[in-house]
Amino acid sequence: MDKETNCLITIKSLYNSFSKSEKKIADFIMDNTSAVINMNVGELSKKINVAQSSIIRFCQNIGLLGFSALKINLAKNYTQSKQYILDEIVLETDINNPKLIMSKVFSSLARSLEETTEIISNETLEKTVDLLCSAKKIVFFGVGTSATIASDTYYRFMRIGLPAYDATDPHIMLLSASMLDKDCVAFGLSHTGRTIETIRAMKIAKENGAKTICITSYGKSPITKICDLPIITSSSENKLMHEAITSRIIHIALLDSIYTCISLRKYDEVKEKTENMHKLLESVRLPN
Repeated sequence: MDKETNCLITIKSLYNSFSKSEKKIADFIMDNTSAVINMNVGELSKKINVAQSSIIRFCQNIGLLGFSALKINLAKNYTQSKQYILDEIVLETDINNPKLIMSKVFSSLARSLEETTEIISNETLEKTVDLLCSAKKIVFFGVGTSATIASDTYYRFMRIGLPAYDATDPHIMLLSASMLDKDCVAFGLSHTGRTIETIRAMKIAKENGAKTICITSYGKSPITKICDLPIITSSSENKLMHEAITSRIIHIALLDSIYTCISLRKYDEVKEKTENMHKLLESVRLPN
C-alpha cells in the first residue's frame, strides 16, 4: 500500500482475505477509528483480546510498517472516515425517507469513485492500455451482473476497431479461453473475485500463454492471484446492501476510462470509425 493511501480503503478491500483474528482487528478499527488513534498497541490488544504480535502483523499485511504508521494514517484520514459513517443507510431511521436514501447511495458512489482513483496507479493503467492496444484478440469474461458489463465493454471496444469479444456463458467461456495464446488478452470481471466460472476461464487462458487482466473490488481475492495484472477498485457498499449496483458502476467507469485512454492513443483511427458508426446508427433512429 502506498503510504499516502487511506488505510481504511485498503482494509475494506482486503477484508474477505483476512483471518478470523484479522477481521476482529479490522472491525474494531473501522468502527472505532477515533479511539484507535489515541491507543497504544497494548491497549488495543487488551480491548479486543488479540495478541499484540497479531496487530503488528495486521498492520504489515495492509502495507504499513507497524501500529504507529497505522495511527498516523488513521489520524490523517479521520475526518473523511467519519463522514463515511454518517453516510451509512440505517434501516430504522431511513426507511421512510427515500430522498435521504438516494442521497446516501449517491454519496457512496461518489466516494467509491474517488477512492478508486486513489488506489489505482498510473502505471497499472498504462500497462493495461499497452496490453489491450497490442493484443491480437481480447476476450472479456464475466457471469451474472458482470456478464452485462463484459458484453457492453466488448461492444464499445469493438466499435473503435479493437479485436474484442465477450464470453458470458460458462461453457463458451471455457472454450473461448482455450483458444487464446501468448498474443491474446483474457480480461476477467468479477466483483467478489471469487466467481468460479470466471476464475476457471482465466486459469485456462493463462495456461495457454495469454496475458490476463482482471477487475475486482477485493484485493487478494482468488482471481487476483492468477492474473498478470489485477486491478482493484473501491466499493463503499452499505452493510444492508451486499452486491449493490455501486460496485458495478465503478467497474463500468474504470472500463470507460481505459476505453478513453485507448481512443486518445489511437485518435485518428478511432475518429474515423466513430464518424462512420454515427452515420450508420442514424439510419435506425427517428429524426430530430
